[in-house]
Amino acid sequence: MALFLLASLPLLFSLVVLLPWEPRRAPRTLTLVLTLLKGALIFFPGYLVILLTRRIFGFSHDGLLLYLSLLHQDHLVPLCVALGGFLLLRKKLDLSASDESIFLTVFAYLAGFFSLLNIADALRTWGGWQAYTLFLLPFLRIGAALLVSLLAQKLFRWKGRDAGFFCGAGAALTFLLALSSYFYSRGMLAWSIVLAAAPVLAGMAFFAMRFPRTVRD
Repeated sequence: MALFLLASLPLLFSLVVLLPWEPRRAPRTLTLVLTLLKGALIFFPGYLVILLTRRIFGFSHDGLLLYLSLLHQDHLVPLCVALGGFLLLRKKLDLSASDESIFLTVFAYLAGFFSLLNIADALRTWGGWQAYTLFLLPFLRIGAALLVSLLAQKLFRWKGRDAGFFCGAGAALTFLLALSSYFYSRGMLAWSIVLAAAPVLAGMAFFAMRFPRTVRD
């Protein structure tokens, strides 16, 4: 039952890496695998921050507070922690200024971080798995990883104001993702699916427009 939760991001990472990228502009496969592992390693101290904020703010099941709880617990804090770790790690990454290198490096890092977060969610909800944890939440994280990685091309240096825009844009995306979680919690499944599909479809469309040769070949 947990196959999608555990394997979706690693499989998507493998598919993306195996696309026919131009060798001179894209990092080597081994480099991207190492970046994936670095994202997974950053997860461990990052998860302590996530757990701490969950303990401080708790969780509410009522109205607007439910939305804010889902936003904070499942989307905003995890993504901001992941991006904060990336900004701290960026100087140690093998990164060139090409769009292919930027997208693949950021995506590999986020795939590693979110893959471990999905495993943590599986363990945290063991014995009480629901469709939200098994399918919707990992799908939302796929959309976040795609869009943030594509956005990263516009803010390559990730310093000063650009770093703020990078994290701020990622944080803004989580407000849309949290709406999908909120509608699911309220039993509005159709709206939840539409809002979950929108970031993934948008990411796929932007990817195809940005890297037409890779998609076409």
